[in-house]
Amino acid sequence: MRRFHIRRLVHAVFSRRTALALPLLALAIPSPAAAVVATGRLQIIQLDVGQGDGAVIISPLGQVAMIDNGVNGNPTPAGGVKVPQQLQALGVTHVDHHFASHYHADHIGLTAAIFGVGGVATLGYGWDRAESYTTATYTTYVNTLGSKRRTLVKNQVITLDSLSAHPVTIKCVDLAGAGTGTTDENGKCLVLKVSYGEFDAVFGGDLISAVETVVAAAVGPVESYKVHHHGSSGSSNATFLAAIHPKIGVVSCGTGNPYGHPTSSALTRLHNAGVKTYWTETGTGVAPNAAWDKVSNNQVIISATWEPGGIDTVRGTGFADTFTNSGTPIDGTPPVVALGAPDGGEDWKVGSLHAITWLATDNVGVTSVDLAYSTDGGANYPNVIANAIANSGSYNWTVPNAPGTTTRVRVTARDAATNTASDASAANFTVSTWTIVASAGADGSITPSGSVAVVPGANQSFDLTPNAGFQVEDVLVDGGSVGAVSSYAFNNVAADHTISATFSPTTPPVDVPEAVASVQFYRPAPNPFAGSTHFFYSVKGEDERVEIAVFDLTGRQVRSLVSGFQSAGSHTASWDGLDAAGRRVNKGIYFIRAVIAGQPRTMRVAHLR
Repeated sequence: MRRFHIRRLVHAVFSRRTALALPLLALAIPSPAAAVVATGRLQIIQLDVGQGDGAVIISPLGQVAMIDNGVNGNPTPAGGVKVPQQLQALGVTHVDHHFASHYHADHIGLTAAIFGVGGVATLGYGWDRAESYTTATYTTYVNTLGSKRRTLVKNQVITLDSLSAHPVTIKCVDLAGAGTGTTDENGKCLVLKVSYGEFDAVFGGDLISAVETVVAAAVGPVESYKVHHHGSSGSSNATFLAAIHPKIGVVSCGTGNPYGHPTSSALTRLHNAGVKTYWTETGTGVAPNAAWDKVSNNQVIISATWEPGGIDTVRGTGFADTFTNSGTPIDGTPPVVALGAPDGGEDWKVGSLHAITWLATDNVGVTSVDLAYSTDGGANYPNVIANAIANSGSYNWTVPNAPGTTTRVRVTARDAATNTASDASAANFTVSTWTIVASAGADGSITPSGSVAVVPGANQSFDLTPNAGFQVEDVLVDGGSVGAVSSYAFNNVAADHTISATFSPTTPPVDVPEAVASVQFYRPAPNPFAGSTHFFYSVKGEDERVEIAVFDLTGRQVRSLVSGFQSAGSHTASWDGLDAAGRRVNKGIYFIRAVIAGQPRTMRVAHLR
C-alpha cells in the first residue's frame, strides 16, 4: 500500500497538469466544508503570508499544528488568497497546537482572525515563551488565546500522532535568547525542531546570528530549514548552516517589502552550504539564482516520509523537486535464493547424512537461512531442519526417521531488513530405510519375518524357532549358509539383505553306530568339520559290496566316496568337502549314505566352509 501511495504521489508531483495539486489548487475555491487531508506523510505548508511567517503542519494521521500565522491586517499576498481562506482550503477547522516564534506583528498578526470570534478555526493550545510585549498586536494575541495560552520551556516536546509507530515531535530546542542576554525581540525567538522518523525541519522565526551560533549544535542536522528572518543579512550564519547542514531552505518573504529581503549575503551563505532555496514570494532583495532558487509566489509545500533515506518532495507553483532523508535507505528488496539439492527424484535413507545445498544472494546481504522439510509434497513445511544458520550454501542433514515418497526441502533466506525469499525442491524425493527380507521353511519360524525396515547403521537380530520334533537345519544369509544357528544379527546395516531358515526332524534314520548282520558303521568325526571328516566301518563277510556317497539337502548326490567289493575287516572313508568336480561345497548340512551288504545307513554331517 505504501509503495502504491508513493507512486501516486510522484505522479502528481511530476505531472504538469497537477503541479498545483492540493492544497495549492484548493486556494482558488475556498471551501469551509473541506476537511484536512491526512496523506500518511508529514505535510509542512509554508503559507503565502506576504512579508511575514506562517506555517501549517499536518501530521500523517491528520493532527494540525501552526508555527506563526502571518501579517497583521491580513493583506492579500502574491497568491491572491488571504491566510484565513488558505486555512479553509486546507480543511483546517481546528488547530491542536499553535506556536508563536516571537511577538512581532508579521508572525502573530492574524491570531484573532483565525482563532477569535468569527474566526475560521478553534484552538487547542497556544504556546510561547510567556514574556510580555507592549504592542496592540501582542495584546490582541494574548486576549484571543485567553486560558488556552501555555508557556513553552527548553527541551519540551509536543507530540502529534502519539499512538502511531512513527509519531511527529515538535521540540523546543531553545528560546528567549538561549542564555545570551539579548534584548532583541528577534533574538528571543523559539527554536523548534520538527521530527518525523529520519526527517527533521527547524523553525526559528527571525532568529539573529548571535543566537544561531549558540543553538546550532543542539539543533543538529536537518533536512529542511525555514530560513531565519526572511533571508536577512543578519541571519543564517555559516556556523549555524554547517551544524544543521540542511538540504533545502524555505524563504518566507513578501514582494515589495521595504527591507530588501532576501539578501544577497544570506543567499550566498546558503548556496555555499549546498542549500537549495524555495521562496513563497520574490521579495525585493537579490534576484533568484535559477541553479539554486525557485519562487512559488504561493505556498511552498513539503511532503515527508519517516523512512531512512526516504524520498521527500518540495513543491510550489511551477516546481516539484525531491530530496532524501538522512540514514540508510530501507531495504525493500528480498534475497534471491535457489535450492540445489535435494531437487527431486533422490532416494535418501533414514539416518544417512546428505548435504542440502543452495545459493542465496541479496542486494545488501543475506543474514541468515532457515531450512525445513515437507512430507506432503510441499503443501506444508512444519518440520524444522535448522533455523537462523549462516548462508554457507551447504548443510549436512541427518535424514530423519520419516519414510515416504512425497518429501521436499525448502530453504528460506533473510536479509537485515527481514525481507525473505524461499525456494524448495522442484519435485518429490524419497526417504527410505534398508530392508531385510526374512523367511522360514515349513516346520519352524523366524522372528521378525517379512520385510523388516532397518535404519542405516542400526543392528537387527532374528530368532529361529523350530516346531516340536524339528530342529534348525540351515540358515542362509544373502544366499550363503551360516549353519544351523538359533539366532542371527545384522550389525551396522548399510544394504538390503535376506535371511531364510530350513528345518529337519530331530531323529535322523541312523545317527549312532550300529551292528547289523555282518556290518558295523561308526559316526563321522570330526562333525561339524572344516577340512575333512572320517568315518569307520567293518565288513565281517567276504567280498561284501560297499557303496558310500554324499548327498545335499535336496537329495542330489554330491560325491561318491566308495563303490565296489571289499574284503572282511575294518575300513576308513574320508570326505574332504569337495564335490565330484573337485570344488569345495557350500557350508551346510549334508548326508552320508552307506549301503554295505545291502544294508543302508544314513548319517548327517555339518560342513563348515
